[in-house]
Amino acid sequence: MTTSIEDKIHVNPFISFIPPRQSRRRRLLVFFITGNPGLIEYYRTFLTHLYAIVSRPTSLQGVDLHVFGQSLGGFDIHQHGDAAHEDELPLGLEAQIQRVHHTLLDAAQSMRISDGDRPVKVVLVGHSVGAYILLEILRRQQESRRQDKLQTQYVEIVGGICLFPTVTHIAQSQSGTKFSFVLTIPHIAFLAALLVKVLTFWIPPQLLTALVSLVTRFPHDAAATTAAFIKSKWGIRQALHMAKDEIATITEDPWDDELWGAAVASSSPKTKLFFYFGENDHWVADRTRDELIAARAYQTTRGEEWRPKMEIDQNNIPHGFCIKHSVPTAEKVREYIVEILRVGQVMH
Repeated sequence: MTTSIEDKIHVNPFISFIPPRQSRRRRLLVFFITGNPGLIEYYRTFLTHLYAIVSRPTSLQGVDLHVFGQSLGGFDIHQHGDAAHEDELPLGLEAQIQRVHHTLLDAAQSMRISDGDRPVKVVLVGHSVGAYILLEILRRQQESRRQDKLQTQYVEIVGGICLFPTVTHIAQSQSGTKFSFVLTIPHIAFLAALLVKVLTFWIPPQLLTALVSLVTRFPHDAAATTAAFIKSKWGIRQALHMAKDEIATITEDPWDDELWGAAVASSSPKTKLFFYFGENDHWVADRTRDELIAARAYQTTRGEEWRPKMEIDQNNIPHGFCIKHSVPTAEKVREYIVEILRVGQVMH
């Protein structure tokens, strides 16, 4: 049971008792990007279970695994995270992308300092809009590599795993259609946040957690995280502000073949992509999902193995998997990570 709500989760902190240069183990950073609402605490069970099963000797050998995730901007429960940039809140999608990218570079640089001069191998994992952020970060890293910028010298993104991804035409989904109308109301994010504050101001966190659990049937940890989200200074307003921006921004597929896996030169490192869609995802329309799979996924055609592997869940896992389905989702992500590392031999 979670006793406190954190804004950052890091399984296997960077400081190691064995100096990396005295060890033959290569470090791998699995960097997780949340959906919206962007509270990393929702994913604690998923991230800790993922670390436990991927770090088994039967999964990876000679790899020092690190799993890291951080709340998106504006969703911090502890004000120290956003206090210095509060005048910038709430953040839109572009600002979130820049913030997550900066966090990734900082984490990788910290690992590289203690791991010699070799680039840090990174597998990005994104949920929902986090998958869109993942693809944008990958695109920007590829652009930086072409321009020979310094940041590409210490980060090598070897894989990307998109879970229940909202990467095209989010407004055409069932929930997107509803929110598209609601979010056109002037100042709706501010007004909704104010109303929630008025209704919950006098409710103690413990009681609010119990009420959330009663109404939603969430397990205790998810209910406590939701209560903290409701009580936070910016959470409700940030979530709605960002949702409006997502609906306006996430439309056509804006990426080129290089991002989808086709290296422009044989010497260019390839990033293997995996997409795991929900069968009846209220945030992803079946038609737009199927169109993306038809246009971008690997279809067993010889010579196109570089294309992303895309599949549709058959286990009734919902879009918000982190509430009650963290373990089976982590098991699936483990399969992808093992394939990225073993087939690509990227840890050599």
